[in-house]
Amino acid sequence: MNEDWNEEKSGAAQPDEVQPDGQQAEDQQPLEEQQAQADADAERREKLKKTAKKEIREWIVALVSALVVVLLVRTFLFTVIRVDGSSMYPTLVNDERLFVTVADVKLGHVERGDVVICHYPNRGRTYFVKRVVGVPGDKVCRYGGVTYLNGEPLDPLGLAAEARYDYDEYTLGENEYFCVGDNRYDSHDSRDWNDGDASRDVGPISGDMLVGKVRHVIWPLNAIRAVE
Repeated sequence: MNEDWNEEKSGAAQPDEVQPDGQQAEDQQPLEEQQAQADADAERREKLKKTAKKEIREWIVALVSALVVVLLVRTFLFTVIRVDGSSMYPTLVNDERLFVTVADVKLGHVERGDVVICHYPNRGRTYFVKRVVGVPGDKVCRYGGVTYLNGEPLDPLGLAAEARYDYDEYTLGENEYFCVGDNRYDSHDSRDWNDGDASRDVGPISGDMLVGKVRHVIWPLNAIRAVE
């Protein structure tokens, strides 16, 4: 009987002997799942980094492309300029925004009477808005403080005292224009030439100093109109 009892006891003990192996297998499964989850998270983070870098590159390319388009448009098609001052009153009023075409000036299509945006000699890239009154072949001069264009006075009352230096008749060259403000007695323009202060001299404007032709006032909204 002792042997039977021992066999039963021994047989009852067998499950206890394999239990640690089963527990180890159960422990390994969560570890494998955790590792797989960690790998998936790392892969997801890497994809997010690549996506972010791609989006940043796309934004940079889009911004650069937009800037290039704007530069090309402003250089060859049109631009918008703000009026600063009263030299073109009553045609233009201070702080109005002007729609300016560029291509026609680049192609040399400038006529007497056009309102243009131009630069002045020795004044950098500052914009000025004036009217073309003299074109190639016209003759200008100043006597007694009065400026004459083809024998007709542009400012019968004469210029300010600091601009009363006279000069002999001059014929505008092939690519020269005489540009004057409509507000003749409150405008610094081509008439200021050979004066006492050479830094303020303007004189004839060469074609490469013309930026564009003013077509319309586009702001404020209640002042929208064509410019003639």
